[in-house]
Amino acid sequence: MKISNNWLKEFVNFTLTPEELADALTMLGIEVESIHDEGKKFRGFYTGKVLTREKHPNADKLSVCTVTLGEGEQTIVCGAPNVAVGQMVVVATQGAVVPSAGFEIALRKIRGVESNGMICSRAELGVGEDDGGIWVLPEDTPIGIPFSDFLGVNDVIYEIGITPNRADCLSHLGIVREIAALDGTTIQIPQTQLNRNKPLTSIIISIEDPEKCPRYAARIVRNVQVKESPIWLKNRLTALGLRPRNAVVDVTNLVLMECGQPLHAFDCDTITNGHIIVKTANDGEKFTTLDSKVRTLDSEMLMICDAVRPLAIGGVMGGENSEITNQTTTVLIESAYFNPSSIRRTGKKLGISSDASYRFERGVDIDNLLYALDRAAMLIAELTGGTIEEGLTDIYPHPQPRNSCVMRFERARSIIGIDISNSTMTSLLERVGCTITDSTEYAVSVIAPSYRVDISEEIDLIEEVARMINYDNITPDLSSKFPSGVAIAQEFLKPRARDTIRNFFTQHGFNEILTYSFLDKSSAGVFSENPIELANPLGEEFSVLRPSMLPAMMKTLERNMRNGQTMMKMFDIGKTFHRTSSNKTFISGIEEREHLCVALSGNATTEQWSMKSQQVDFYDIKGIIEELCSELQLSAVKFRSPKSDSAVFTANSLEIIAKNGILLGVFGEVTPQYLSSFGLDNQVYAAEINLTAFYALKPSASSYLPVAHFPAVKRDVAFVTETGVTSEAIAKVISQSGGDLLKNSSVFDVFEGKSLGDGKKSLAFSLTFQSPERTLVEQEIQQAMSGIIDAVENATGAKLRE
Repeated sequence: MKISNNWLKEFVNFTLTPEELADALTMLGIEVESIHDEGKKFRGFYTGKVLTREKHPNADKLSVCTVTLGEGEQTIVCGAPNVAVGQMVVVATQGAVVPSAGFEIALRKIRGVESNGMICSRAELGVGEDDGGIWVLPEDTPIGIPFSDFLGVNDVIYEIGITPNRADCLSHLGIVREIAALDGTTIQIPQTQLNRNKPLTSIIISIEDPEKCPRYAARIVRNVQVKESPIWLKNRLTALGLRPRNAVVDVTNLVLMECGQPLHAFDCDTITNGHIIVKTANDGEKFTTLDSKVRTLDSEMLMICDAVRPLAIGGVMGGENSEITNQTTTVLIESAYFNPSSIRRTGKKLGISSDASYRFERGVDIDNLLYALDRAAMLIAELTGGTIEEGLTDIYPHPQPRNSCVMRFERARSIIGIDISNSTMTSLLERVGCTITDSTEYAVSVIAPSYRVDISEEIDLIEEVARMINYDNITPDLSSKFPSGVAIAQEFLKPRARDTIRNFFTQHGFNEILTYSFLDKSSAGVFSENPIELANPLGEEFSVLRPSMLPAMMKTLERNMRNGQTMMKMFDIGKTFHRTSSNKTFISGIEEREHLCVALSGNATTEQWSMKSQQVDFYDIKGIIEELCSELQLSAVKFRSPKSDSAVFTANSLEIIAKNGILLGVFGEVTPQYLSSFGLDNQVYAAEINLTAFYALKPSASSYLPVAHFPAVKRDVAFVTETGVTSEAIAKVISQSGGDLLKNSSVFDVFEGKSLGDGKKSLAFSLTFQSPERTLVEQEIQQAMSGIIDAVENATGAKLRE
């Protein structure tokens, strides 16, 4: 949201620089994302008057001019053909930077004549195109004023990020309250003095759904002449990113940005039978909104109707059939409060997000409706020559009480972590608008202001005290991690291994990505027959909670490959969501797991002249998972072939199994069919691991082994066995039977051929023997080898290959 510095100063007198104000607001929890000084590029530019003009002695097309800026005179060499004595012009002085060219004005000689400045054209100033030379200003332009003042661009605009709970700050008045609360300054707001005691007689208003519309008020302005807004109003709206339309509509936008209350103006003559009815639509009903789009409504959507037809979608957007036109002479101004959840649902369902709905969704000040209504009526009457009809209709059947709560002083000190006096805390709550109803030495009772819909509990009051103290001033005893003494539940603590995993992958050249926790139903259906659906999704593509991280990874791979990336190494750590019969989870029936997703595709290494490029394969993904297990010291983790077919992974994949048989994850080659659903042609090797289960595994104990001082002896042995016997089975027997002297064994060759016979294969192992105490002799080696060969033949049926 954009906020004008000049507009703020109309409400409250403050001396903070834009940078100081931005810092102060940020410390109050209102983040200033950027500061744009509109007049900064025109610093050093002033209005001036040409006193004399003479031909340059050394150049035919140059003139030597004498210019005044109000005090003194200066000589400027000018090349424009239209410069003349008596003209009001724009003068760039020393140090000014020309917007269109970027060079700095300095004292310099031009063809032997000293020039102290520059007379500017529209193009040089970046405000238009050249029209034959310099820009000649109106004769009545004051001399010596900053050019930014002449243009009316002497404002500073703040881009502010507002959190969803601070709906009160979605206006200039809301930000002014925060500024005033810093030092207790008084706020000056425009006054309205209209009669509110008499209802309108020319219009009848009925509310059929008071739950969705608790309050609705209206005024009428007659004899208006719809015309273009004055310059000051158009400049103010344009600076905030709003497009001026006409005086009536612009006033409603002005009041919206001023005090945060959305208004809507109807052409009163289009209202059938002078009757406004606030009710829900019919299922399937069609309605054309101001953007000329036909919307399909349902029975949950609140509409503003007349006696025969809908006129507007309440709190979201008006309709074409009642909009303000140049022929409008009577305006009905609506100021209402709509239920935030109803507006949010309607906006999402119809795909409409307007400035009005943005504020209604978060909750506007229900007690501010009449002020905004009166303010708009007065401005419309003033700018259009209209007359405000006597009376105001305000339908408010069930007035809403303001929130009241109690704050315990000792509790506040405990939470904040520093010693603050009772009187200071009470004073700070008054400064943010709270009304003190009772105060003792132990606690204070307050009524929150109507515009602070976010204050409803004790902790909210404590937060207000902390904000006003300024978080920079809170320096608790650092010997305690949490000043409040609140212990964080074990399930919310960050696992130590998470950073280890993240560092491991980044050190191995992987890029970390961050993806949404939502999926479309089709993508989720591959992994779950009954995925968890969202009650209020952002759209069909984000309608369920993800049961797997692979779909988002595939989409990211496709996007990068489409943009020319040839070497993809990515990982993602996030949450997946699964249904469970347990009611001990954070949300009953829903289990939240932390998963790791890894993907490899394209070139295995960067291209270089000394070697051919090679594509990643199964052993790349297998190797990285093995190294990860080694890094986490999970020696008990094993791999096995999948027990069932997968829609995602080919047979060229393995499951990751814990010692107790629990499935931890899977890795391998992704099926071409699954890849094609994402538009991927290249081979992809991926892994998805349940980190929640990984974190629960106990790492192997580390122990020190001294470096052996005696030589190692290597022997090779090959076994012929049935093709169904795995190398892992033989390796396990070798390890168990090799004794203390066997330090390592590994497969170095697999062979299948006719010479071995049908259904046979050869597995060759390299064995390393070593003693920490002595040099081994051949007899010891042969004895160990014999024991290994006998054990393998007896356990697996394999035979020593001669």
